[in-house]
Amino acid sequence: MKKLLVALAALALAPAAMADSEFSVVLQGGASHYTSSLSSGSDTGAAYGVRLGMLPTPMLGLELGYLGTQNNIQQSLDTGREASTLKTNEGYADVRLNVLPGAVTPYVFGGYGLTWVNGGAASGVPNKTANTLPFGGGVEGNIGAFKLGGRFQYNYLFDRIYTGSNGSGTPTTIGADKGGSTDFWTASVDLGASFR
Repeated sequence: MKKLLVALAALALAPAAMADSEFSVVLQGGASHYTSSLSSGSDTGAAYGVRLGMLPTPMLGLELGYLGTQNNIQQSLDTGREASTLKTNEGYADVRLNVLPGAVTPYVFGGYGLTWVNGGAASGVPNKTANTLPFGGGVEGNIGAFKLGGRFQYNYLFDRIYTGSNGSGTPTTIGADKGGSTDFWTASVDLGASFR
């Protein structure tokens, strides 16, 4: 009898839980910038991406996304750095926590990403894949089936990325281990749609 009651209760609650679930597709565009070693040697550049969100509950969900950036690197004779355009392409997955679910929702997130860095060989930044910890927060509002919001994402790179050369194009030790000198952040405006 207890099993039957538990099964009936689960069936009764399932539609209510599904009614609160949401699937979303969001396009994002904004600015990106590098920190530390490249903060003074690179310009604030463009950031663009797309995110798929799956929130089975109003509070907690998962996101899968792509984030691309392009930043110009300035020439530096001191470090043997030539001018170039540094590009990143990052695929990531994160866990999202809605702080105050409602019509306007602030949220925080964190997860794992894999970032491909390329295009900066002339500046002594070789093409490389880097393990990444993307985390940050944002705010999002629903206008009918549409979404409008803003997001800040910090991308902590775990792998060494060289940011200089010895003058002959060979990377030097200018850089940093465990993030720190080659991390980058993005700030974006988000526009998308939700399906409930």
